[in-house]
Amino acid sequence: MRASEALDEVIGRERGWLDLTTMRLFTHPGFASIFSEFLVQVYHEMHTATALMEAARTRSAALATSCPVAARLVSYWDEHILEEAGHDEWLADDMRTLGMDVDAALSTPPSPTVAEIMGTLHFWVTHTHPVAAVGYFYFAERNVANVETIDHMASAAGVPPTALKTFYRHASIDITHGRELEELVDSLPLTTTHQDLLALSTSTIIRQLGRRTESLLLRAEQSARTDTSRSSTS
Repeated sequence: MRASEALDEVIGRERGWLDLTTMRLFTHPGFASIFSEFLVQVYHEMHTATALMEAARTRSAALATSCPVAARLVSYWDEHILEEAGHDEWLADDMRTLGMDVDAALSTPPSPTVAEIMGTLHFWVTHTHPVAAVGYFYFAERNVANVETIDHMASAAGVPPTALKTFYRHASIDITHGRELEELVDSLPLTTTHQDLLALSTSTIIRQLGRRTESLLLRAEQSARTDTSRSSTS
């Protein structure tokens, strides 16, 4: 079995709860009221992903002379950092299009669930091996929302599709990035230890993304209950 096939098996086992929770969020009547909060969380995750890649690149370079996997990853991080540069600003521009006060929205600390995802990855990159970060990008870029899903998300949030250019762009460019990641994973001279860390990282990330999505779903439910209560007393 190729390394990418083994990773796909991990994703297949783990993703059910995340997919279900995401579907519930995007179809919940309270989604529109917490959509700006959703965008802020996505922004913080995208912004921090750049710092994650930079940390992974530094750690890969430090291990390169003694670890062929780390040596191979240096060039990947160099290329991917350039490819992803400015994508968080794309989203900030979309948020401005929607009339959000971006400076005020982004002045608050990232949510604990976003901090959990990125903090876990930073820990593994720094204290174990930078291949741990590959699992995050492998899942995120090979499982990006397609155009139909983004259309539905825009409709459910009550926003024009033209205000979600970042999501539509990623629906296109991440197809190529996903193929590149599959090729990368299969080209790495992974040991059993590397494979175990990659599987652990990927499964943990999917569960953490599920918790992040569930926290947003709870906020949507709370908002819907508040709106119902206000309607009943007016």
